[in-house]
Amino acid sequence: MPNENEYSREWNDLGLWLEKTHKRTSNRTSYPPDATSLLARDETGMPEGSSVAAIVRSLLDTAVDDLASAFGLAAGLGRLHPAGIPTLVRGAVELSGVGMWVLTGKGRAGRQERALRVAHDSLFNASKFFTHMAADPGVPGNVQADARKSSEDSKAQVDSLLGSAAFLGLRNAAIKAPLNRSDALRQVDKERGTDFFSRWQLCSGFAHGFAWAPQFFNDLAYRHVMEGGGVLTGRVLSEERALVLLRWGRHSIEEFTGSLNIGLMPNEAGDQLTIVASPSLRVHPLFSSGQPEQALTRPLPFSADAE
Repeated sequence: MPNENEYSREWNDLGLWLEKTHKRTSNRTSYPPDATSLLARDETGMPEGSSVAAIVRSLLDTAVDDLASAFGLAAGLGRLHPAGIPTLVRGAVELSGVGMWVLTGKGRAGRQERALRVAHDSLFNASKFFTHMAADPGVPGNVQADARKSSEDSKAQVDSLLGSAAFLGLRNAAIKAPLNRSDALRQVDKERGTDFFSRWQLCSGFAHGFAWAPQFFNDLAYRHVMEGGGVLTGRVLSEERALVLLRWGRHSIEEFTGSLNIGLMPNEAGDQLTIVASPSLRVHPLFSSGQPEQALTRPLPFSADAE
């Protein structure tokens, strides 16, 4: 078991890492792609704001913000939040995993298709939201009018996005398919040897208010046998358990940025390369006390037969 000083050092190290990482992601000029990089080449023919680089950068920014907020709950308010922290870590894990899924599509077309699928999912949900609001009789007239315009704008953006996909020779059916985030996480786990899905699933238990998650993960605080029968138990999210959650978030973001950096680096080998998320040197167990060793994520020549 780590001693108190070791925990203090890790909390401090995590805070410094988050401060540095959050500052970088808050700068819109950070993570610039080299002109010859895979992600720069992937821009060709893609709609503005929905390129591979734009989609993964948006996912990264939000993942880091989620984890920084979770750290703030744990370190800044003097108490641990048994549902808030895992809910925010869930966001960091999910967004990082989906970002890795986008980056590891097969070749240029695979990355573009996955990026447009994420963008389509967002626009489709926006259209549903604004259409419902515009038809709600309880919504003020001026708000309804704005909602109708937003719905029309979202639908127009979907049409433009699908037009770009057709121009690029991408499959409209694949882009319009509902985005299943849990499937994306499972696919990353299979290729990388990570456990994004297990962590996401556990944190989702907290986010949805399910009893099984805190019963499994939190520490037992007391157990009281009540008069007349029945047992009352109480569980708490301890500092140690909160640190485990934050480790998961950090590891997810570091896995994601490892793949992203490969996509941003100079590349003279052409644009038909696949960023392969190689299996970690050591599988990172659900309750490991430390960070995993990492293998480099590398680009490999595209092959239609590649898994």
